[in-house]
Amino acid sequence: MRENQRIHLTEIPIGGKGGFVWNRLHGEREDICEALVKDPEPESQADQRRELLHSRLRKLDDALDRLMSGSYGICSKCGGSIEDASLDVDPAWALCLDCSNDEPRGAWSRAEMDSASEVLVECLNQFDTVLLRTQNSEYRILLLDPKTGRALVEGGAHFVEPSEALLMGSALSASDFKSGVICAGHRLEIWCNDKVFLTSPIKSVGVKHNPCAESVQSISAALH
Repeated sequence: MRENQRIHLTEIPIGGKGGFVWNRLHGEREDICEALVKDPEPESQADQRRELLHSRLRKLDDALDRLMSGSYGICSKCGGSIEDASLDVDPAWALCLDCSNDEPRGAWSRAEMDSASEVLVECLNQFDTVLLRTQNSEYRILLLDPKTGRALVEGGAHFVEPSEALLMGSALSASDFKSGVICAGHRLEIWCNDKVFLTSPIKSVGVKHNPCAESVQSISAALH
């Protein structure tokens, strides 16, 4: 490792907001690296779960670099300030709101997925990927903790970059709410940064299962 790439211990924030952000970024990075090591096919290009994990890992590394260099919170495109609300939702956010709205999103390739009209989130495995197609948008959801509904959500107008959120359930009306379920024909309720988001009506749900997860318990044990 070259000298200019070495991070000295004195450069790592240990207190205050910088330390909290560093711990949050670094903790998530360790979890993702553990999950990637578990994958039996490290060179597979068809596995969208791995693609999403690698994409998230790059964003975390970039954010850690910005934190170490003192440019954290500065938009990597225009040099303006990134809104605190965006960084609270996702500490790896790299763009201000104006630039993120202008950023084009490429088409997602279609991987082999199990399709269903109704999916119970807690029955899926950690790091399973849910591809959600709604009336107005597409969402890619990487499950971090199926038992609680914690996930990385990407897609739609509000989740331009993968953001940590909670999947609460599906709503058809105020009196018809299915907790912990993603249901075609309903709207998915997502909680992120103390705000509630409702998708447009769901048209289809696909699940890409994590091939290296024998069970949620075995993955969780490996990560802790």
